[in-house]
Amino acid sequence: MTRTKGFVFAAMVTIATQAPVQAADSFDFSEHRVDRVFQGKLRLPDFKKRDKDFGFFKTRITNEMREGVTFAGEYSVVQFGCGTGCTNVVVANNRTGQLYDFPRGGEFNQALTLGFQLNSSLMLARWYTDSLWETCVIEAFVFEEGKWIAKEALAGKGEEICEGDVAAGATNARGF
Repeated sequence: MTRTKGFVFAAMVTIATQAPVQAADSFDFSEHRVDRVFQGKLRLPDFKKRDKDFGFFKTRITNEMREGVTFAGEYSVVQFGCGTGCTNVVVANNRTGQLYDFPRGGEFNQALTLGFQLNSSLMLARWYTDSLWETCVIEAFVFEEGKWIAKEALAGKGEEICEGDVAAGATNARGF
């Protein structure tokens, strides 16, 4: 390597290593923005074929979809009870009619509470880990191309973390 090339290379490495690295905030809705909001004609699920596994919840899903888009620019979030402290979640695409399971819910994620926004693909989930509802977990998921990507999880105790707004609970759990 010539002396000039070596100097340029060393200078580039020095600049690259001194540049500030800023990680995306897994719990920040604005870090996961979607550019468009679907405003076309609603397309309902195919409960006879593709979405037949969700047929038992047809009325609930259909009614929620008719309320309009609530998540990630083209989805409706449908949460329904399955017993004491138990809920299930389905995410419905208002443009295509396709339904997606959410990775949390049921009896093992007690008192599941969600945080989401119309213009963001981020979904926050908070649930209790114990039967006394003292310790909660707050998780960040990003929904991309029909798949849930787990980003980060926090555990905590107390009203300031485990009650109220899920995003505020995440901020409190991290001490921000």
